[in-house]
Amino acid sequence: MVERILLGYDGTPAAVSALHWVAARAAREVAAVDVVTVLSRFTRERKLALEQLNDAEMYLRENAPGVGVELHRLEGGVIESLSGMPDSDLVVVGVNTGHVVHAIAAGALPLRIITTSRSPVVLVPSGGVDTTAPVTVGFSPDGSSSRAIAFAADEADAAGLPLRLVYASQVALPTSPGRVALRVNAEEEVATHHNALHIASATVVGTHPHVEVSGEVVQDEPAAALLRYALRSSLVVIGTHRQRMVDGLVGGSVAHRLLWRITCPLAVVGAIPPADSDDR
Repeated sequence: MVERILLGYDGTPAAVSALHWVAARAAREVAAVDVVTVLSRFTRERKLALEQLNDAEMYLRENAPGVGVELHRLEGGVIESLSGMPDSDLVVVGVNTGHVVHAIAAGALPLRIITTSRSPVVLVPSGGVDTTAPVTVGFSPDGSSSRAIAFAADEADAAGLPLRLVYASQVALPTSPGRVALRVNAEEEVATHHNALHIASATVVGTHPHVEVSGEVVQDEPAAALLRYALRSSLVVIGTHRQRMVDGLVGGSVAHRLLWRITCPLAVVGAIPPADSDDR
């Protein structure tokens, strides 16, 4: 089955990085790529956008022989334009990181794409990435990471890379001698999470026997932990409940906090399979 990838492209450094990421993926296994740009109403900008679109097609054909490429010149709002596209197996867009205020403002659009897409979304920052580093996936005992782990395992398997499952535990162990009961409860909770991580790792080994799998538990907030691992990862994968992430646009979801500081591609995978999901 040929994978269909939708690539949002506007010629910015982050979009170029996303283009390179897609080309490397398409060179590894046959894919069909829909390159999409949303045209401005200004003549000069429209001409530049069309030139950039043609450059993207040329790059894909040169670096991923056999790839199917279709160019789409759309008008109107980005979200409305993308929602009118045929269903894709994967959506890839570039993201601007760096300056906190600018990046948070720019991050609203990728987050809206994530919350409206039924497919996994990969957000690619500008700059290079160590393509030999492990794939890292955030583990959550609430079940929201199950599809993310499956996606990450497939990615690691296809690329011949190790897979690292990371669970960021925020269970603090009491140190006061008078709080023995609380400490016992906390230790039991930590042990339960360790066991859940072990089971998840064993499941991946069973479905992907050629993938080297490791599981790590760290005492930290999830976004902070994953940002540290991103420095030594080729890809970070997280699962999400879309509606919770929409709510988190105000309070700060993990995806939102990762988005403007991530140093490697970030894949966001919905917890609910596309065919069963109504929360577009």
